Amino acid sequence: MTQIQVRLTMPKGDDIIISTNQNFTEVVGMDVIKEFYDLAKAFCCFISENQITIDCIPSLMEQLMKLYISAMNLPNTSPEEDFDDTTCYTEHLPIIISDEIPQLYWEVFDPFVQEDALCADIADDLSDIAADLLSGIREFEAGRINEAVFDWKFGLNTHWGNHLVDALRALHALRTH
Repeated sequence: MTQIQVRLTMPKGDDIIISTNQNFTEVVGMDVIKEFYDLAKAFCCFISENQITIDCIPSLMEQLMKLYISAMNLPNTSPEEDFDDTTCYTEHLPIIISDEIPQLYWEVFDPFVQEDALCADIADDLSDIAADLLSGIREFEAGRINEAVFDWKFGLNTHWGNHLVDALRALHALRTH
C-alpha cells in the first residue's frame, strides 16, 4: 500500500505531516482549526443576531481581533485536486447598524502608495467577512476540512482580512471619539 503524506506548514514554522493512515482530527493542528471554526461561527451569529450599536463595539472589536489572530495560526493548505467549486456559494448575512454609528468612513487602499482616500462601509465590511467565513464553515461542516482551512487562510490574505483590518480601524476611531 502506498502511503501519501501531506505536509502542513504552521505559521510559527512547525510542520505537521498527515499520512493517509492518520485521522485528520487527531493531528496536532486540528485544535487550531476547530478554535477558528468556533470563532468564525460565533462572529457570524453575533453580527446576524444583534444590531451593531455603540455599546457593542468593544465586543465586536474583540471578536474581530480574535478572528484575525486565530486565522494567522491556521496551517497553510491547498485545495483538493478534485474539489468542485460549483458547490461554493456566497451567503450574505443581514447586518443592522444603529443610526448612532456612521456607516461610511474613509479608507486608503494601499498604505504604502500615496493615493486619495476611498469611501468604505462598515456594514459591507462585516457582511463580506461573514460571507467568506460562512463559505469555510459550510466546508468544515461537510467534512471538507482542508478546503475550509484553505478558504479561510486564502480569504484572510486576499479579501476578508482586509475588510477586517479596515473595519477594526473604523471601529477603533468610533470607540475612542
